[in-house]
Amino acid sequence: MLKVFTSLFFLVSSLFITAGNSPSSNYLVRCNEKLVEVVMEDLFNPPVSSRVYVYPNIAAYEVLALVNPQLRSLSGQIKHLPKLNMEKADVNYSIAAEFAFTTVAKKLVFTERMITDFEKEELNIWGKKSLDTALINRSIAFGKKAGQQIIEWMLKDNYIKVRTMERYVLKDNIGAWKPTAPEFVNALEPNWPSMRPMAMDSARQIKSAPNVEYSEKKSSQYYKDAYDVYKTSINMDTTKKTIALFWDCNPNISYSKGHLTFFVHKISPGGHWIKIAGQACNNLNFDEGKTAETYAMLTIGLYDAFLSCWAEKFTSHALRPETYINRLIDANWLPYIQTPPFPEYTSGHSVISNASAHILTQLIPQPYAFTDSSEMNIGIPPRSFPSFATA
Repeated sequence: MLKVFTSLFFLVSSLFITAGNSPSSNYLVRCNEKLVEVVMEDLFNPPVSSRVYVYPNIAAYEVLALVNPQLRSLSGQIKHLPKLNMEKADVNYSIAAEFAFTTVAKKLVFTERMITDFEKEELNIWGKKSLDTALINRSIAFGKKAGQQIIEWMLKDNYIKVRTMERYVLKDNIGAWKPTAPEFVNALEPNWPSMRPMAMDSARQIKSAPNVEYSEKKSSQYYKDAYDVYKTSINMDTTKKTIALFWDCNPNISYSKGHLTFFVHKISPGGHWIKIAGQACNNLNFDEGKTAETYAMLTIGLYDAFLSCWAEKFTSHALRPETYINRLIDANWLPYIQTPPFPEYTSGHSVISNASAHILTQLIPQPYAFTDSSEMNIGIPPRSFPSFATA
């Protein structure tokens, strides 16, 4: 799968030139932190979350690119992205970028009030900078106009069509994906590869290495891999459990006690890496140009990585270890963390995490060691890493 990660990275990295450093401006970090929070509230699944994250960040980037010579517009690089039809104006482009971000974000989420309340909080922050009220209002209007243009482009990405396409039909072959406990729901987003990509020509441009050939023979590599998963899971120490929970990132985990079923909201895999990026932007005192570049490049990478990954998932239709182990090794076995409802191969976490690590390694001055405390609000303790690749 390394070919998938590196090919995707070079496709995305070719879209940018590096922005320089000057005094820190973290309103874009606040924007993304709020968006991650809203995505958790609205329970968007991982592929859809990637769509929610990418368009607001492109909107903010494109506004800043109008006046920042260190930022190269994505129009023409993302082939189908039109240039903003905006004349330079007497506005504060930072405020405009923020409200372009929030304008697009509100179109993508269910809980719009959370974004609206956030806008009010941000307006108070800008108001304390002794800026002219008329200037602030012009800047907000400019940002909203830019955001609307990004929305018009966004609405042509096939999302509405994908919502109306046929649900997943289970395959008959023995090695094909089947629903898993506890809810046994149908496969998630089988039509996601039909979405319009950003840097790739199509969701299937980058080919994954073939999965291990399915076999039920105990001498086969497939059986050995499954048995290794089984043995590892029943002998997990505290360290392995901590790592598993840290990277679980399942947005919606269900628990049942008697007649009661309840759900726990967690961060999505993409949201986790967005928070890691935000910590780096703050730690290194990035200016708004470098921050905008980091978020735009990362979210484009996340978006296309999910397309590439889902294209393989719904081509090979690989069953989950849980299904195989229950069938051939231990009928009562359950994994330590819940199995999400889609085919096994390629691994979503692996694809988007490696794409993110490659992108951030290029954008963040190296070496860069960090402590990831992004999940403390949901009870997950921090973990420290010497590099993004190690994470």
